[in-house]
Amino acid sequence: MKLNNDLKLWLNHNPQQDNKKAKIYSDGILHQLLSDACPESAPFKIKRNQNGKPYTEAAIYFSYSHSRRAYLYGLSKHGAIGLDIENTNKPRDFMALSQRYFHVDERQQMQDLQPQDRRLFFYRLWTRKEAWCKLSGGVLWYYLGRSVLADQVQTENQHTVYLNDLTDIKGFAAAMATHFIADRCPINVIK
Repeated sequence: MKLNNDLKLWLNHNPQQDNKKAKIYSDGILHQLLSDACPESAPFKIKRNQNGKPYTEAAIYFSYSHSRRAYLYGLSKHGAIGLDIENTNKPRDFMALSQRYFHVDERQQMQDLQPQDRRLFFYRLWTRKEAWCKLSGGVLWYYLGRSVLADQVQTENQHTVYLNDLTDIKGFAAAMATHFIADRCPINVIK
């Protein structure tokens, strides 16, 4: 598998405790990553679509997500991306949530798992759904009932969505959704 040079991922454990300061810190990192990727387009004005998906007029696609103090960023020159990260240590009633929000096939697989395996399976599916939503710039409720068990899904307009689990982040589940095949893409850590 070759390294994908058009897609880059970064992880930062934000040192700021205050939510307002953490957002400013995170926004600064995002702007620096965008500037490094497209110096000819700096400074960047980040806009949002009708559902809140951020974008810029520059020739770069980006997505970011955070959970607690972990911030995940992705930039692509190849096409749109969607990212999600979730802390997996939060206790929840995973069966009840899957019964309410997941596709019937996902609920069945969840039911078939041993109770100790349900937490990570739940977060794997949840991050895939959120990443797909962020890729498309949609509303999460639309994606919750759709199956993300396969690594590729077809949309109604016959586009393929590729779903990748990002498993290198201890204590977190993360996923990336793209309309292109994303070969090996390591996560760079920002200190």
